[in-house]
Amino acid sequence: MAQRVSIVTGAASGIGRATALALAAQGDQVLAADLDGDGAARVAEEIAAAGGSAAGRAVDVADSDDCARAVADAAALGQLGALVHVAGMAVADDTVEQLSDAALERLLAVNVGSVFRLSRHAIPLLRAAGGGVIVTTSSVHAYASMPANAAYAASKGALVALTRQMALDLAPDGIRVVGVAPGSVDTPMTRAALERMGTSAEEAGFDASGSATAIGRVARPQETAAVLAWLTTPAASVVNGTTIAADAGLLARLV
Repeated sequence: MAQRVSIVTGAASGIGRATALALAAQGDQVLAADLDGDGAARVAEEIAAAGGSAAGRAVDVADSDDCARAVADAAALGQLGALVHVAGMAVADDTVEQLSDAALERLLAVNVGSVFRLSRHAIPLLRAAGGGVIVTTSSVHAYASMPANAAYAASKGALVALTRQMALDLAPDGIRVVGVAPGSVDTPMTRAALERMGTSAEEAGFDASGSATAIGRVARPQETAAVLAWLTTPAASVVNGTTIAADAGLLARLV
């Protein structure tokens, strides 16, 4: 079989970087896409240094032309088999009263619109190949949230519904669409959010080891990436149209 090509967005850091590395370790050629093109290139170099195959691209997932180019670049590498949407963002002042129209539109364009834009270009290639996998990255905020996360929570809830709908629409083409809802993960975005709240990762009770509590503990990016990567494999062939909570039990807590 030809070596599968996988696209990973948000690949320069955090969960995206870890997912790009995990897919490369599975044997995929990886197109690492990120607004931070230099960061994406460094991840591609890291994969190559480990004996894998990857290319890094600067991609604004909120831009339709950038998305089209990213898919075309992936197709130039070989047969596209997986599209993993990890790119996402959060913003300050995220309440209905405070959030500006510009900030709202940018957040929705990145967190939700990017799935439409990239998938629109990738689906014909997956269909022509006889099938493939699209994975979305939602959040526990789709199900339970905290103050000042209005647009972020809404965007992640939208991904749960969109994942389900795309799975229905694409099942006849042999394309699975599945999602992952991470809980607390030690990423640059999480640490930035904590700083906006006036605290630090250490004060919040976690560090890079992810060794807090048995239920609801903070995850390492590699742990979340392992779930995302597994969902693209034949071992997950009966998982479709659903979003898996990879949250270390965070949603199991009542308080």
